[in-house]
Amino acid sequence: MSLTIAVSGLNRGENPQPGAAIIQSLRREFDDVKIVGLVYEVMESGIYADNCADVIYQLPYPGKGTAAFLDRLDHICESHPIDVFIPTLDAEMDGILRIEEKLIERGIKVMLPARESYVNSKKQALSKLAAECGCRIPRTCQAIETKALMTAVDVIGFPIIIKGPFYGADKVQSRETLVEKFNTIIRDWGGPVILQECIKGKEYNVIAVGDGKGEVEGCCAIRKTVVSEKGKGYGGVTIRDNKLDEISRGIIKHLKWNGPLELEYIRDDATGEFLLIEINPRFPAWVDFPSQIGCNLPVKVVQKLMNLESPAIPACEAGKFFVRHSIDLVGDLAQLEQLSILGELVTGQATSGETKTEQACEGAQLERINGKDVRNPRKVNGHSNREVTSL
Repeated sequence: MSLTIAVSGLNRGENPQPGAAIIQSLRREFDDVKIVGLVYEVMESGIYADNCADVIYQLPYPGKGTAAFLDRLDHICESHPIDVFIPTLDAEMDGILRIEEKLIERGIKVMLPARESYVNSKKQALSKLAAECGCRIPRTCQAIETKALMTAVDVIGFPIIIKGPFYGADKVQSRETLVEKFNTIIRDWGGPVILQECIKGKEYNVIAVGDGKGEVEGCCAIRKTVVSEKGKGYGGVTIRDNKLDEISRGIIKHLKWNGPLELEYIRDDATGEFLLIEINPRFPAWVDFPSQIGCNLPVKVVQKLMNLESPAIPACEAGKFFVRHSIDLVGDLAQLEQLSILGELVTGQATSGETKTEQACEGAQLERINGKDVRNPRKVNGHSNREVTSL
């Protein structure tokens, strides 16, 4: 069965996005699949990787609104009708949820949580969720102005973790630095800003796919072994822990979560308890690791959406580890030029030469005349302006 699957978020740099790993997972199972890579920036590294997307399209930034997104999607589908869309970025999710019915009308299948589940999983809702599920979280406060920020410090003390509504988590030791970080988050992302108690302990992550009824289609738990300065897991080892499994399944059941998610925990060195620190409503960047050990969750999503045979996923064997490996990718300036000007690129296609450059420029002028210029200097996924926070 031939499938065309669209995947966003192809950057695999210092702050890696999940898209390229999802594509690798899909290619492990599906031989006859065309991958449409959806990007916001022309330097997302996965664009230039071998065996990643077959064709690349640049999207308007989420802050441009859902109408601009759908207009661009319709343009893409004229050449590459999309069967399945797997969104991967937090900044996309709110807008994608709002246009789910419009995607279905276009014949595009997407596995998304219910709106209520999504809202109840947000950082600012974790305290309520934890109380309802009977799990623990670090002491947590919210702030949208400096008075509430200082009150949070009085309650929690230093060191303190400060988080934006979408991205980023910094450990802060002083009021001066806290105010500086707070102002940056408010400027770039808006509020509320989340303030969390700093717990000493090891970090654990659970990746899963929920069936929307409270059950789990498949999951994998790891303990982080290598953590970057930005808190990203650059290495991890699979574990089997009954308590962690019980907590995670309880949360998914309570939320009736549909689709992929990642649960982030820290295990308190003092008590041995697992504390929930965050829920991400999409696959994480390490999703291809479990795919290589028999737990291919992106494939499970596609199988469920397309009503394909979907064998049960066995529990991951404990003691398997991954470590992130960095390589240098080579591209051609003609590729960069074509993607920057036209907003689309067939990977591996030769585009150099004066004639092709002139044609690309003429095409770009035509698109701008028709109001379809997709270029925008703002950024997504941790390097953004407030304009990108939602579709």
